Order: sequence, then C-alpha cells, then structure tokens
Amino acid sequence: MPEPERDLVVGADGFLGCNLVPRLQAEGREVVGIGRAAGDLADWATVERLFRAAPPVARIFHVVTRQRTGAVQYDIQGELLAINARIHLNVLEAWRLFQPQAKLISTGSSCTYPESAEPLPEARFGQGPTHPSVVGYGLAKQVLATGSAAYAHQYGLHFLHCVLATLYGPHDNKAADRSHFVGALLDRAVREKAAGAESFEVWGDPRTVREVLHVDDQIDAILAADRVFDNAILNCAANTPVTVEAVAQAALAALDWSVPLVSPPGSFQGAAYKMLDSTRFLDGTGWRPRIGLEAGLRSLVAAEYAA
Repeated sequence: MPEPERDLVVGADGFLGCNLVPRLQAEGREVVGIGRAAGDLADWATVERLFRAAPPVARIFHVVTRQRTGAVQYDIQGELLAINARIHLNVLEAWRLFQPQAKLISTGSSCTYPESAEPLPEARFGQGPTHPSVVGYGLAKQVLATGSAAYAHQYGLHFLHCVLATLYGPHDNKAADRSHFVGALLDRAVREKAAGAESFEVWGDPRTVREVLHVDDQIDAILAADRVFDNAILNCAANTPVTVEAVAQAALAALDWSVPLVSPPGSFQGAAYKMLDSTRFLDGTGWRPRIGLEAGLRSLVAAEYAA
C-alpha cells in the first residue's frame, strides 16, 4: 500500500505549528491540523476522538506543549509536569491505536538535559538534574522522548524526537510569560525604542550562553533529520553558541537603535550555559542554517512591526 501523502500536525496553531503547516503544504503535502479549538489534549477522550476521526497519515508532528517562561516557571512545576505528561502520554497511546503506520516526529528541549558547562551530546540525555526553573517541564519532555522509544520498541512503531535550539520568528506568543527569550527581548526593544528609552536592559547575566535558530531554519533541520534518522532521540541544532548580550546587540542593530546595554541586578537568571552538541545530526544530514541572527531579526521586525 502506498504511503499517504498526508501529515498530522498536533499543535498546528502554536508557534512552531503555524510555521510548519505552510512549509509542509509548500512541499505538496496534505496537512490535517489539530489546534487549541479542538479541545483539551490532556483529556484522553478528546485525543481519542480526534485521532479516531483523522485519516491515515504518513507522519505525526507532535509540537504542542504547555509552556511558561521566566520566573513564573518556578511556581508551577507541578502544573507543567502534570498537564504536559498527560498530553504526551495521550498522543503516544493514540498514535499506537489509530495511526501505527505513521512516524511520530516530536520536539524536545535542552531542558531535558542536566546543567553543564560543555555542549551536551545525546549520551547525556536525562543524565542528571535539570535547572530548578524547568524541572516539571523538562521531566514531561523526558516522558515524551523516552515514551516514544518505549512505544516504538514494544509495538514496532517509528519515531524521531528532535531536541531543538531556542527559536525565534513569526507567530511567537508575545505574552511576557510565554514568549521565547529572543522574541520577548525584541518585542521589549521595539516598545522601549518607541518610548524613547536611552538604554536597553538585558535581564540576567549578559554572558549567558544559548543557541538560537530562526524557526524556518529549525523546520528545515527537522525535515532533514526525518530523511536520515529513525527511532532516535536527536539533538537538532547548529552548534552555534551565542551570548544573550550578542542577541541583544543584534536586536538593536535590526532596529537601527544605538543605545547602551545595562544589566539590572536581581533579574531572572536561567542556566548560565545551555548548548546542545548536534554533531551527529550535522554530520548525518549536511544541514546548515541559512538565516543569520541579525538578518532573521530584521525580517521579523519587517513582518510584525512595520508601521
């Protein structure tokens, strides 16, 4: 039987999903989307109904998660664990029951890794304590990744769990406790420039290291990984560390705004260093990012902040 030229995107109206759906459609794929209006995915009856009604698909892109950012994470660790674990376990069971022919492609976070001053290879996945701000969220992502492997092993299924960089790009949520740090930083810079601020605050330690990718590059990376890797938990980034200070400078350059950076004491500070070692992915696919940070931020400004 030929493979259906159709994909199911769970989380089709989220940040990653909003950008993934048109990309798949541009490749000639039919896309079945499940978004927020479909119901609560932490509820098994809802997920059972949605998956039972969906036509056969070749791939399930599971890109939905309950996420909060910044200091608020510390206070809702149990909530993030409980809701996300239920969502992920429901999707795994529905995959087994209703779409066993499909490859489950899910997305993860470096939050699943322990704190480290070195880039983290896949061998370090789940090997040690995570940063206190992401314990619940990170544990739920470990459930998803390890659960995918367990289901694939027992039921003869196929999966790929891609651990992603920190993303930025169009359609990111701009709420203070929900946006990714690059989008939040740019949004604040836009507002403060418009208000005539004479400096720009970089919260936390500006020497903090992350890896950031434009969402279009990240989608390219996921699709490249899918073509090569099967039944794997895979770091899916570019091995390009950048400091928070450098991100802030790129944002100011994208806005043509020349003011000094200042760092207020006592603001939220996550892990000081968070980098994936994506050598396995890069060597296996030959993928490289296309969009530089400043160019990507300029395009985002033009798309979402143009007068």
